[in-house]
Amino acid sequence: MDGQQLADFLRARRADARPSDTAGVRRVSGLRREEVADLAGISVDYYTRLEQNRTSRPSAQVVTALAAALELTAAQRDHLSRLTDHPVPPPPRVVDPDPALLRVLEQLGDVPAHVMTDLGETLAQNRLSLALFGDATVHKGVRRSTYYRWFTDPAARRVFPEDLRDEESRARVADLRAVVVRRADAAARDLVDRLRRDSEEFADLWDAHEVLGRVTDRKRLDGPNGPLELYYQFLTTGTSDQVLLVFTPVDDTGTAELLAGL
Repeated sequence: MDGQQLADFLRARRADARPSDTAGVRRVSGLRREEVADLAGISVDYYTRLEQNRTSRPSAQVVTALAAALELTAAQRDHLSRLTDHPVPPPPRVVDPDPALLRVLEQLGDVPAHVMTDLGETLAQNRLSLALFGDATVHKGVRRSTYYRWFTDPAARRVFPEDLRDEESRARVADLRAVVVRRADAAARDLVDRLRRDSEEFADLWDAHEVLGRVTDRKRLDGPNGPLELYYQFLTTGTSDQVLLVFTPVDDTGTAELLAGL
């Protein structure tokens, strides 16, 4: 391990990192050492020694946590792995929409619908989904997951009436727990670990150990041209890794007419 290069790299990346909106008055650019240590789940003293080249090689788990805390790009994560003499992780698998679900999505012009992975990553949207939720395919990294954005980005909740958001939070956590148990893989565990670090609300709900597998539901949303009453329908092709989420209007609520106006 090249300790000096590692120290220089960490300092540079910390200076470039974007502080959260709640970071307060900043006297330095980027993140403070204690902020990086907190995000990575390590002690400030240990992180300081890494930046000062005064400690031995960090474990693979610490390297992964530091990459997440500093929001490194794929190339930067690979570089960090090489600096610490750890294997470079394989590139992330490119996930394409299930062809069968995509064919159905392409036929849905009158109702919002989109194809998602079971970890909440949006793969394809129709026109009304874009109008109602915005383009969810543009996000990168952990922000690709709607689970993550719900608990860390207030904009993700904008179409949900405020009085329903607590209920939606509980439902999403319970749904994610069922996904994590079914998948039992690193991607699911990493998402939960990041959410527990970044959202106290998520951590509290996760510790309640509620489990839910949603097939259909009814929700009230604040659409751009008025309140919408919608049924959610979760459709699959028999596998669990992707779902077509379809929003159909509740009869006699005026929702169909509002959707037609989007």
